Amino acid sequence: MEDPTVILPPPVPVPAPGPAPGPSLIVRPDILRRFDFAALFGRPAPVELELGAGDGSFLLGSAAAHPESDFLGIERLLGRLRKIDRKARQSGLTNLRALRLEANYVLRWMIPAASIHALHVYFPDPWPKRRHWKRRLINTGFTTLAATVLAPGGTVFVRTDDPGYFAQMTEVFDAHPGFARSVEPDALLARKTDFEAEFNSRGIPTCHAAWRRQ
Repeated sequence: MEDPTVILPPPVPVPAPGPAPGPSLIVRPDILRRFDFAALFGRPAPVELELGAGDGSFLLGSAAAHPESDFLGIERLLGRLRKIDRKARQSGLTNLRALRLEANYVLRWMIPAASIHALHVYFPDPWPKRRHWKRRLINTGFTTLAATVLAPGGTVFVRTDDPGYFAQMTEVFDAHPGFARSVEPDALLARKTDFEAEFNSRGIPTCHAAWRRQ
């Protein structure tokens, strides 16, 4: 009687993915000096800044869609920053840099005046308890910083899932004499962040607006 056992060939080993090509895109600048963006990116080009880049969904998509512009993402969590770095290098993006620092510090001390073409602030921590509202990123002081770093004609774009926080955002930007309401491009609205995609999948709508630097 023949042995019914079927002898299978040994499995073919799958090589582990190698490191992402090229040098890291995580920058480690002198925190006591303002950026020289032409030196940082190796060319003069419009610069867009995202505060709180999350997993990089918006930042990576924007950099890929707009090779004519340069993008700097600020993110405090190192794990997220490393994922953005790896994905950007694997995609061959040369117009993206990432930085691990606190957003207010970067705006106040590291961004040259009138140097930013667009400022993106998407789904910052809403600090929902009233006694914590003072910790919110967007307040009257923030609008002054935004007006300083944005070039004339530059735009700040905001999004949140918190209607109360959105009302505060609207109030402080509408009250600033250096800003006027602006229209958000459809292509920009279609580019979702990781938080936005999650919220929308749960039926939570996005509150969004834009203001142009006059």
